[in-house]
Amino acid sequence: MSKPSILHIAPENTAGVPYNLMKMQRMFGFDSRLCAETPAFAETLRAGRHSGVQARLISFYKIPFDFPEDICLNLSLPRNKLAMKWRELKQSKLHDKIKENKIDKWTHMPYFDEGNAAEKIYRRNRERKNSPVFEKALKEIAAENFDVFHFDGGIDFYSDCRFAKKMKQAGKKIVNCYYGDDLRTRGIVKEMDEMSDLNLTFEYDHTLRHPKINFLFFPFEQDSIRFIDDETYHTDLDKGKLRIIHSPTHRFIKGTQEIIEAIEKVKANREIEFVLIENMLREKLIDLKRTCHVAIDQIGNRGGTGYGINSLENLSMGLPTITDMNCGMDTWLPKNPFVVANKDNLAETLIEIIDNKEKYFSNRNLLRDWVVKYHSYQSVMTKLSEYYKANNIL
Repeated sequence: MSKPSILHIAPENTAGVPYNLMKMQRMFGFDSRLCAETPAFAETLRAGRHSGVQARLISFYKIPFDFPEDICLNLSLPRNKLAMKWRELKQSKLHDKIKENKIDKWTHMPYFDEGNAAEKIYRRNRERKNSPVFEKALKEIAAENFDVFHFDGGIDFYSDCRFAKKMKQAGKKIVNCYYGDDLRTRGIVKEMDEMSDLNLTFEYDHTLRHPKINFLFFPFEQDSIRFIDDETYHTDLDKGKLRIIHSPTHRFIKGTQEIIEAIEKVKANREIEFVLIENMLREKLIDLKRTCHVAIDQIGNRGGTGYGINSLENLSMGLPTITDMNCGMDTWLPKNPFVVANKDNLAETLIEIIDNKEKYFSNRNLLRDWVVKYHSYQSVMTKLSEYYKANNIL
């Protein structure tokens, strides 16, 4: 069987997921003889060998974390306080519009609105300025020779979708892959949706919005995360020193204020140490997590339906992880490994964990096992191959 080549095009390497997807495809390819059930597949993973499949990733903007990149155009994107406030304001207006119109926020799928005339002019000028950089990257990797094009966020580099249209007319396969607010508030790009041969999502609530979308657990390389052995984990715990970590990328989205309030309630009744970490490089953060006993991901459901890479790192280490879930994800998620809580019962949940350490800390290895079962390269690759074949991508 011939193996197709895949080009991922992403605004940015969100949480490292686009890069991991590319790496997974490079490693395993789409050879039906090399599937997750065969010893050869497992050996390929252990050895880190590539399958020979060509997969590349072009990202437009460099995210302010140390995730690896393939081809990053490193285009300018304002990230100062004023720019961030502007983006937050736009998001807030979109959320307010949904409330005002009494729309079900879990099933609503808006279409992208280019905004007012000033925003359109700004966007076109930015594209015109950055187009030579993008076109140069495409030329250097001979993009027209790729077979499958993954558009992360379901958007082209150009507002008029000219690159995707060109590839579609050339007989290439188009895959739209969604990550979060692209389907919640920003909205779907109608032309991209109409061209798509396959729609993928890593977000459970997207399956409630889009009638033709396929859920995929995002790929995670758990082998890069060391499990915290029992001796290390219990050293400080046995001394009565329980450390709880929360590492938000965005305080409002992660519900940090509500978490702090719950922690203060717990501190009044139990002996704990709260570790709040922001803007730390990933390697240093992982080392710090290894000194903790419990992690809190998010409260408030403002930025997703449950969990992300941060939680998978925690579970892979064997850290019991608390998170908030919505729209039925807590009951849908297979063998849910999380401690599910919300802003109203977080303090009580923490006290429950503290007072029942044996229940929550004795089988930490099962947390890592869950990550391997659902998020490992083997598992995700097998499911992605099924989607590819069912939609004639292969």
